[in-house]
Amino acid sequence: MKLTLELSKLLNQLTPIFKQERSAHRATSLMYASLLCMGRKWVTRILNVQGRDQVDWSTNYKLFSRAEWKARELFLPAMSETLKHIEGDYIPLAGDETRTRRGGRKVKRSRWTRDPMSPPFHTNFMKGIRWVQFCVLLPLHHTHDISARGIPISFEPVDLPPKPARNATEEQKEEYKKEKSKNSMAIKTVKQLKQIRQMYDQIGAQAKTIVAALDGGFCNRTMFQAVFDRIILVVRARKDASLCFPANDPGHPKRVYSQEKFTPEQVRKDESIPWQKMVVWFGGARREIKYKTLDNILWQRVAKRKRLRLIVIAATPYRLSPCMPRYYRQPAFLIIDKPELPMDIALQTYFDRWQIEVNHRDEKQDIRITDAQVWNDKSVDRLPAFMVASYSYLLLASLNAFGPERTNDYLQPAIWQRKTSAKRPSCLDLLAKLREDALHSPDIDNLFDFDVDTDRILLRAA
Repeated sequence: MKLTLELSKLLNQLTPIFKQERSAHRATSLMYASLLCMGRKWVTRILNVQGRDQVDWSTNYKLFSRAEWKARELFLPAMSETLKHIEGDYIPLAGDETRTRRGGRKVKRSRWTRDPMSPPFHTNFMKGIRWVQFCVLLPLHHTHDISARGIPISFEPVDLPPKPARNATEEQKEEYKKEKSKNSMAIKTVKQLKQIRQMYDQIGAQAKTIVAALDGGFCNRTMFQAVFDRIILVVRARKDASLCFPANDPGHPKRVYSQEKFTPEQVRKDESIPWQKMVVWFGGARREIKYKTLDNILWQRVAKRKRLRLIVIAATPYRLSPCMPRYYRQPAFLIIDKPELPMDIALQTYFDRWQIEVNHRDEKQDIRITDAQVWNDKSVDRLPAFMVASYSYLLLASLNAFGPERTNDYLQPAIWQRKTSAKRPSCLDLLAKLREDALHSPDIDNLFDFDVDTDRILLRAA
């Protein structure tokens, strides 16, 4: 019951976010029930878990469509809790976009976009919603021999305008281009990062600097020309980006950019620039990598006069076991907008960025944020963020209850999995432990204000 008690303590911190206390009780009860729910996680199935399938269901839907609360504030207690696991002057974050399938003409947020899972030889399309997510990277490898853990702290939709028809007028097409440029993914990311900075200041982390590791889709002029306060970007760049040094020509004192351009790929092949070595954690172990770096460079088309740092990481192939294929067979090129960032922080944050991909997988496969069947505009935005927040508090509760490593408190893996099982518990392990607590601890009914009947949950799922 220890995991459930820790989860209850974290969820009770959400009470000030809601205007009414009864809304807070309903929200925490729904969060706990959504984690216990098996199968498709519709709101009606979550109500079945609570044993409220024979009473009025409208108040639970109104929690997302009418009640006064902000989705981003659901993560405030989680952000405060993550500070307990972070030492030093930097808060490592990982950011990325993800897409959830959502059909129906009544869902205004849903748009036809390119399917990121399309094969390289054929582009497919999917109708869904585009999101930008950020998670805190808890550096658990500093104290334990396990990978970092990503804790989601922000989950916001990208507002894409409807595409005009083929017979639209030129004015309508121009209006569409303007609206699209105002609501791009990069602009949404900039706003989101500034909101995260304000929220960390609100909980007393003014002295810590945010280090945000982003993928190549965020390597553009919108990100690098934005003015950030105590936020440093570590972004993966293309190998053919046109870079240069500041001009130092006495004959042209006003010239800013050197006429001699170079690319990150040329830096990698340049033997006059020596390789350096550093040990970082990735792929389940501490490994030695080689890298090159150039400081005080300029990117004329993207960052203008902002001084940048280029890091070239050599391909570091490795195998998790002798029979598995090699990973990391390609080099990586990173651009940092603050050259004063320590090299070990920059490299480790970039390698830990993979944890946000783990978050995306858990949220879609285990938490099942794509199952929500709601049509109200507010509910379409709020309910997935609500379920992501429940996943975040589940991860934090497991750290408080049993620590970061996989202990004997969890269900033991099968015989054929014991040699290859991870050193830390997975999301399925946490959900199984939570349901085990509900099965063997009758006192849980007093924590979340509903009778936990595991037989009813199993039969409803079947």
